[in-house]
Amino acid sequence: MSAHPSAPVIRFGAFEVNFQTGELRHKGQKVKLQEQPLQILAALLERPGEIVTREELCKKLWSEDTFVDFDHSLNAAVKRLREALGESAGAPVFIETLARRGYRFIAPANGSSATSEIAIAPALVQSKSSSLRHWSATALLSLIAIGVLAWAVWRTPLRRTDIVERKLTSNSSENGVSSASISPDGRFLAYADNAGIYLKQVRTGETHAVALPPNFSAQVDDWFPDGSHLLVSRKEQPGKTSLWSISVFGGSPRPLADDASGGSVSPDGTRVAFQRADLTYDPRFGREIWIMHSDGTNPTRIAADQDSRMGPPTWSPDGKRIAYVRTALAYNASTRSVEVNEWETARAQTLFSDSGLTTALHWLPDGRLSYALDTQQTAGGDCSVWTVSLPQAGNVFGAPKRVSQGQGSITQLTGSADGRVLVSLRENWAPSIYIGTLAADGTSLLAHKRLTLDENASIPTSWTPDSTAVLFYSDRNGTSEIFKQAIDQPLAENLVTASEQLSQQPRVTPDGSEILYVSSPKSAGSETPSSIFAIPISGGTPRLVLQDVGIFAVECARLPSTVCVYSVTKGNIRETLRFDVRSGKTTGNPQIDPEGFWSLSPDGSQRAFIAVGSNHGTIQLRSTITGETRDLVVKGWNGLMHIDWSADGNSLLVGWHNHKSDHALLKVTLDGKASVLLRSSNFVAYAIPSPDGRSLAILEVSPSRNAWQIENF
Repeated sequence: MSAHPSAPVIRFGAFEVNFQTGELRHKGQKVKLQEQPLQILAALLERPGEIVTREELCKKLWSEDTFVDFDHSLNAAVKRLREALGESAGAPVFIETLARRGYRFIAPANGSSATSEIAIAPALVQSKSSSLRHWSATALLSLIAIGVLAWAVWRTPLRRTDIVERKLTSNSSENGVSSASISPDGRFLAYADNAGIYLKQVRTGETHAVALPPNFSAQVDDWFPDGSHLLVSRKEQPGKTSLWSISVFGGSPRPLADDASGGSVSPDGTRVAFQRADLTYDPRFGREIWIMHSDGTNPTRIAADQDSRMGPPTWSPDGKRIAYVRTALAYNASTRSVEVNEWETARAQTLFSDSGLTTALHWLPDGRLSYALDTQQTAGGDCSVWTVSLPQAGNVFGAPKRVSQGQGSITQLTGSADGRVLVSLRENWAPSIYIGTLAADGTSLLAHKRLTLDENASIPTSWTPDSTAVLFYSDRNGTSEIFKQAIDQPLAENLVTASEQLSQQPRVTPDGSEILYVSSPKSAGSETPSSIFAIPISGGTPRLVLQDVGIFAVECARLPSTVCVYSVTKGNIRETLRFDVRSGKTTGNPQIDPEGFWSLSPDGSQRAFIAVGSNHGTIQLRSTITGETRDLVVKGWNGLMHIDWSADGNSLLVGWHNHKSDHALLKVTLDGKASVLLRSSNFVAYAIPSPDGRSLAILEVSPSRNAWQIENF
């Protein structure tokens, strides 16, 4: 229970918060704190020592009709509160995080039961005259009412300026959204997946399938201005696409153009711009841009280049220009640029270039051009939506503005006719953990199921000694942290939280009593030291084992062996050193490694290597004592990637892939014979065996594609 519930001011540590004035002070100095973090602090101080659930906080911060990514926004608000209080999630002083449940105020506090609303009726001073008391109370309440009303009016436009992004579809990785477009009035989302084309009412979520003829598979490109017809790219056989108009109310589709894709309807609905040529290579790119009347007549080519490819076009508000992303092909590197074309004269102008550009573009009614940038240009990296003002003169005006950021690549952008709503199609290649059950002879999988069910990256590296739970690291809380999840449970337990550090590579010590992991600063430079920590197997306080520059891997053998090794990168050299898990002292001379992937055998006697870029099906085995090596050739399996040892040390588990998106997990005996444990269209990276040899924790990467809506940008 909270103490002194009537007190308007609450003090904790060196802080003082006044919920009447909405001010937080530290040693008398005012600390800047926004409204939502202040409301969270109020909710926690109202019940000190008790858990305030995430659901309770979301209801307090946002009304039921507010559209926002609640988890992300709540995490951001709590982070801002912690920054104001000068603490981190990994070393809490005031606010404790209870993973997936909520938060708890853990510091002593003296003050009242705080509320998220301003207290408005202080006790009235007694007066000898009852009429004066009545008049004073009435006047005070009137002033308060006026003040509250003025505060509400002042506050409302501020809330409307907050950029809000929310998820419109929730398709699984097995049935991702392939395309999506928002209706001109912003009320409906048309999207396509493996099963067909659907119409979803944005406000209610009510969804209906669009009636289509049998075997009519298509992508949603755009809406016609009448709000009742869609422009779609039909997938023809073999490997061709064509443009069609379909009614959202059903009826026969109408063909518009053959050998065409990526269409965009002009603002007045009279013309369609689209791509042509080489669409079988990649439907996002064509070698030519064409414009035709909206009934399919009078097609005219306005751009063509054999040495580059062009993404889907988008129309300017006045319909006189189109924009698209051009990719200039080169042997060593490709460059991407936004190009604007005055289509009536076919005069093109390059606006700007950026290697991170995706093909997604949308021209807003107010003249701003929205585009997407991959900031890391890797699968699962960050991708952000930007806008830049583009007046009729054609030159970029002012600095670009970022309006959205998140994981995964953005492949499509569309918007409502009034420019208030922007919809992005985000493709996220998030690594997930699957559990495979091995047959008794270890040559096949009897079962294969997904363990981690969210869309965050989860990387398995070890098991608990009893083979009941997988140890992995994940970015699900905004930074890389260590987790443990039982194979028969849907939720994971957070073992290590560190908001300012990246915690990775959990491994079990030889005796099974502790978990080792690598901790690195988020902004580590070439000379910034990393650390290896150890925590009890059930979780607890970390202890520092050792520090070194550039630690990127750690692994241990199992008893009776006590061998533990870690690898570092120093310049262009990779070294692996043995160390004592108790004292942290290194022993012997470091081994110089090739660039690639390695795994330590269960008895600690040797490491198995697969070199990066090697396409000859060769595995190198190296002694941890003498450094002597021998090559193990796996005939017929070029394209080997990641590697790990089997539980008994008599074979290897190896990831394999080719350039046709075919992936497999192999069991390779020490004489080079391979058998297939799993073949998949998903990227199968590697497998970690359980200590009892009965199960595998398999890292698979599959694309998750869903539509997101952005407002107030």
